[in-house]
Amino acid sequence: MRTIAKFILTTGIITGGVFTYSKVYKAQWGRLDALAFWKKLDQVNVPTTVPTRRTILRKKVFSGSLIPHKEIKLAAHVTGIVDKLFVCLGDYVQQGAVIARIKIQPNPKEVAAAESELRLAAIDLSQARAKYLRNKQLFSKKMLAKEAYETSLAVLEQTKEKCSAAQKKLELSKHGYTTEKGAGVNIVKATTKGTILDLPVREGSMVQAVSEKASGTTVALIGDMDHFLFSAKVSELDVVHLTKGMTFTASLNALSGEKLQVTLTKISPKASEEELKKGEIKFAIEGIIQKPKKTKVILRAGYVALAEIILEQVKDVLAVPESMIQMKGTTYFVKCLHEGKVVQKKVALGLSDGMYVEVKEGLTEADHLIVET
Repeated sequence: MRTIAKFILTTGIITGGVFTYSKVYKAQWGRLDALAFWKKLDQVNVPTTVPTRRTILRKKVFSGSLIPHKEIKLAAHVTGIVDKLFVCLGDYVQQGAVIARIKIQPNPKEVAAAESELRLAAIDLSQARAKYLRNKQLFSKKMLAKEAYETSLAVLEQTKEKCSAAQKKLELSKHGYTTEKGAGVNIVKATTKGTILDLPVREGSMVQAVSEKASGTTVALIGDMDHFLFSAKVSELDVVHLTKGMTFTASLNALSGEKLQVTLTKISPKASEEELKKGEIKFAIEGIIQKPKKTKVILRAGYVALAEIILEQVKDVLAVPESMIQMKGTTYFVKCLHEGKVVQKKVALGLSDGMYVEVKEGLTEADHLIVET
């Protein structure tokens, strides 16, 4: 009886163990098969993209301004007060047009000194003339040597010249001009045609005349508003990419959508002294603006312009989004999907515009790049 009981117990234990092992084994392998399935499914559904061919360029935006192609300062030729202005800001004037009239303000001390000098010169002239007439009479009677007669004649001519000079000096001190030059010297006229850009003085303002030591007070500023220049200052890192004759576009802040063609005509060989004082190294550049003939846009001096200059450019090159590039040390690589597996491919990079980068080596147009989200 005991033997039968032991047999039945042993058989039950073995049967239970086999059943339990079978269930656990199948469940474990079932889970492994499920993981493999989902892993494979994930690999299949990984979002990918392919390299594309693009034109990549690196450009620099310079902030500058519009200035007239030609600006001329009109200065006063006499010292005095602005009596009348005949033009207003924005007026278009022809060459020779009257801009302003200056009222002479004589200096009392200079006038008094000139009057005194003229009186003395007149006295000397009177004495020289009387002496000359006496000597002439004596010489005609052969009572005086020829040398003495010629000396008195020379003295007379000299005193005449001194008297004339004193007269001119008095006229200058009183009126600012001499009779020989005419009264028009106190009239400021346009030396060229153009638009009145600025009137630094007002009626009643004091102005100084042009002289050897001073440039004189500017009465008006005339500019050629039919032709403009783009003027800007660029850093030393960017000026090396610029060459005379290159063209670029410039857009105006005041006129959205309006683009102007600019031809670079000037690159300063020396850094701006003004910028050096600020601790910056910048070079002045200028370019001629090609204004479209059919446009109705009115350009004004001082408009802010943003110029886009292409510094570097490559065309039809293989490129990928810059966000896909990863780096280990000094090596660049991208993640690709190859036969259901994630692989890393080493690449050699070229020019970048901040969004896309040129791939020189390491990829083809058939590669599938993993898009990481």
